[in-house]
Amino acid sequence: MKDSIDIETTSRGDSLHVMHIILNLDIGGAQEVVRTLVKFIARDGHQPVVCTFKDGPLRQEIERLGIPVEILPDRRHSILVPHKFILEIFRIRRELIRLVRKYQIDIIQTHLLQGLDFLVATLHFLEKRPSIYWTIHNYNFMLQRDDLPRFQWLLRPKRFAYRLLYSLFTPWIDGVIAVSGEVKEAITQTIGPKIKHKTMVICNGVDLDRYQSPVNKQLIQKTLCLAEDARLMLVVAMLKEQKGHRYLIDAAAKVVPQFPDLYILLVGDGILMKELQAQTKALGLEKQILFLGTREDIPDLLAGSDFFVLPSLWEGLPMSLIEAMAAGLPIIATEVSGSKQVMVPGVTGLLIPPGDSQKLADAIVEILSHPQQATEMGRAAQQRVEDEYSASKQAREHIALYQQKHQVTGQLNFERETTK
Repeated sequence: MKDSIDIETTSRGDSLHVMHIILNLDIGGAQEVVRTLVKFIARDGHQPVVCTFKDGPLRQEIERLGIPVEILPDRRHSILVPHKFILEIFRIRRELIRLVRKYQIDIIQTHLLQGLDFLVATLHFLEKRPSIYWTIHNYNFMLQRDDLPRFQWLLRPKRFAYRLLYSLFTPWIDGVIAVSGEVKEAITQTIGPKIKHKTMVICNGVDLDRYQSPVNKQLIQKTLCLAEDARLMLVVAMLKEQKGHRYLIDAAAKVVPQFPDLYILLVGDGILMKELQAQTKALGLEKQILFLGTREDIPDLLAGSDFFVLPSLWEGLPMSLIEAMAAGLPIIATEVSGSKQVMVPGVTGLLIPPGDSQKLADAIVEILSHPQQATEMGRAAQQRVEDEYSASKQAREHIALYQQKHQVTGQLNFERETTK
């Protein structure tokens, strides 16, 4: 499979029925990818449906677009209770088959499913099988400690099992979509060379209209009970080890004495909430660092902020970063997979080493000390997203891939019918 799709020479063809399956519809980067992608796929004349194992706030947004959302039976039993686990897996598979037939699905694309990716791959054996794609959103896509908070001892054996299963199930799928070039390299290194020819890169994109509307910054400051001259630094990321919040809080302790008008808005929830709040209190930063939890007004918060920081230790292609660039904010990000692909150092913002609170503090000081330069970086960031990371471009590349592979799958299904 080529690294890229020729979207200019692929004809639109007939309308495709596309099913996107994602673990949940909470506020998050991969969830926003699905919301945006199905919107623009539908706009191009195709018929998407979203399936999820857990309802969430994005469901209403998707349904307002006229796109159906189906809730699949959630998993309640682990493999440690094998008989219940197997019955549950068969029940989920039956429901997936029912929905594939109900919506006459041509294409299935998965997101964040981990072990359930293998279950979806078994739909390869349906009589009129759909094309099947796994989407890998992260450089470190194998199970992490955060995924098994109560069963850490299972982490190593489950990682081994996942590697083996990814390798075994690869022949049953039509392709793997990596959200960045470095994610593709990680997939090949983790699973093996046999998957490389089935893996292609389609970068995430954002719905530009959502992030380029004017907003009353004073109203946001008033809502957060902040002074009108407050300078706002925004971070949108789940509170987990990957996102590097602890280094940001350490950096804030170095910066706030010099810039007491700086306020740091942490948007997101997660298992490190109490730990990070305790760190903030220990450093005397409770007034400066605001934990806002999960929010649905992120476009407004972006528009009302002065700059954006993403201190991740690793990434795939972070949606929050691209959204902040679309909103015209100067960026401070760590030099990790995805972030360094999107950023142009010194032009759209500043790149720093991951896990280095001193370098992060220096970058924050530089942004705050040179407001004109920061404004120019914000404009350059916005232009880069418009040129390279728009949702319409992302959707066109997906549709081109669907059409190329669907022609092959459709021919195979036709041959099956004619040889009966």
